[in-house]
Parts: sequence; structure tokens; C-alpha cells
Amino acid sequence: MFDIITIGAVIRDVTFLTDEGKVIETPENLTAQSLLAFEYGSKIKSEEVFFNFGGGACNAAATFAKLGIRVAVNCRVGEDEEGESAVKNLNKLGINTDLMQTDRERKTGFALVVVDKNQGDRIIFVQKGASNFLEVKKDAISQTKWIYLTSLAGEFEKSLEEINSAIEENKIKLAWNPGVKQIEAGKEKLAKTLKNTEILLVNKDEAIELVQSDEKLQLDFNQINDSGVLAKTIKCWGPKIVVVTDGRNGAYVCAENDDILYAPIISGKRVDTTGAGDSFGSALVSGYILSDDIEKALRFGILNSGNVVGEYGAQNGILSKDEIEKRLDEVKVSYL
Repeated sequence: MFDIITIGAVIRDVTFLTDEGKVIETPENLTAQSLLAFEYGSKIKSEEVFFNFGGGACNAAATFAKLGIRVAVNCRVGEDEEGESAVKNLNKLGINTDLMQTDRERKTGFALVVVDKNQGDRIIFVQKGASNFLEVKKDAISQTKWIYLTSLAGEFEKSLEEINSAIEENKIKLAWNPGVKQIEAGKEKLAKTLKNTEILLVNKDEAIELVQSDEKLQLDFNQINDSGVLAKTIKCWGPKIVVVTDGRNGAYVCAENDDILYAPIISGKRVDTTGAGDSFGSALVSGYILSDDIEKALRFGILNSGNVVGEYGAQNGILSKDEIEKRLDEVKVSYL
């Protein structure tokens, strides 16, 4: 029996640092309020390149393991050198890989992470490879107290059916950080899983897109641009707790009792935002598992993600439980 099983992608990351990009602010576009641009046809130079491991399920598992939570990953790699390296990395981190799948036809997923050296923000070009063909099976994921579900590709509806069955038959709690395909599917197609969700984790853009998928809602511009309103709106669809992250503006939580909590990010070095959402979400869920206190859990998330963005790569900079406990007072939580 595991404390938690993470489900989703495993990716080989190559991080490319450059100061030649230009950030363009587009606040009028609610789901793309900033753009990172390069001159068309130019050759972009980098003085530093880093090779790391990524993928939402593996990034989250790295945090769970560091915080002392028994974790296994349900991911799919190719039968190649990169897949073998990814499995070795997971084992080194103390993560159980018995539920890993190997694909003999497809390569391990790959991502080029382009980081703006001046601000630490990034864009990611990703080819998910074998991760697109993960086969989620109810029997394989039932021996756990929690499931942490990240981005699913391919025929994700079948995977959600298996996950919902496992949850309902075994009283498993679900923490869900949905991917692009799930967000695009909208409220109606996600209804059953949303009702089975203990903690839903989305960023502001994802929350806006989800809310806009409900044509019955009549929210004005200010409401739909308010993370607290977004969290409370989505909570009405079934999740017990909804968390909306807003980058440099911090994070909002609609708690089980409908209280809205807010915490700003902590000041510090910020060199690479890759994995910030994964490190935040998994630490928040860890804190909730360990304490059953959503305010404390929010502090866990803020501290862990704040440290991860100070290092290059999604799995570097993760804090231990003792390190987080010593710094809890650094995070100022407000009730809105």
C-alpha cells in the first residue's frame, strides 16, 4: 500500500538559457497575458544548457519522496537510454517504479525548455513520446490512499474511467492537476472526475478556460479575472478544495468550508520557473496529507515552489519536511 501514486508523464528536459527573448505583455488576452518573443529567422545563442528530468508525475513524485511520503509513479518510457536514465533517477530519489511501463515502439518524451535568463520565466516545447500512450489500469493504481493525477494525453477519457472506478471502489482520495487536453474538454466532460476530486490544482489561465466552458455562467471581465472568484466557482462543481495559482501573484485556495485563502510568493532567487506548478501542487498535497490543515498545506506549497524556481530544472531545489517546517512563518496567509 502506497501513500500516493502519481500518474502522468516522464520527460527528459533540456534547459536552454538565453537573454535574447523579449517579454510582451498582452493583458487583454485573459488566457495568454504575457508572450516570450524572438526575432523570426534569427539564430538564438545560449551560453548555458542543463540536462534534467521532468514530467508532471515524476516532478510531483520527487517532492512526495523528499517529504517522506511513500510514492510510486505510473508513467511510460521508451525502451531507450533516456527511459533507462529516467527510471534510475526515480529510484535514486526513493520513488517506487514498479508501475512504470516500457514502450518498445516509441521513444521517451523530450522537452526543450527555453528560459529567459533575465526573468527566469520559460516556454516549453514538448514531445511526449511514450507518455502519450500510458495505459492507466484500475487494478494497478488501487493500492494507495491518494492518487496525484497530472496531465494525460491520448484517449484520456478511458484513463479517467479507470481512475474514477479505482477511487469509488477503494475510497481513494484524488488530487488533480489536469493537463491541456483535460482543460480543453471542459466542465461537462470532466464532471464525474471533478466530483471525485479532493483537491483540484489549476493555474489562473486554466481556471479561466474551465469557467468559460460553462456557457450558463454570466461572469463579467473583473470576476473572470479574479482568482478567488474562479476558485469558488469551480468548487461548486464538486471538488472539496480548489487551488488557483497565479504565477508571481501567489496562490488562492477555496477551502472545504468555502473560505478563500491567499498567499503571496516569497522573495528570493528566481532563475527557472520550470516545475514551479508541480513543486507547489505536490508540496501542498503533501502538507495536507501530513497535517489535514489547508492553511499549513498552502505554506508548504509556497515554500517548496519558491525554492525550486531558484534552481535550474524541475526536480532541483525541493525542500525536505524539516526545512519547510522551519520556514512556515515566512509565508503570510490571508483570508479574503
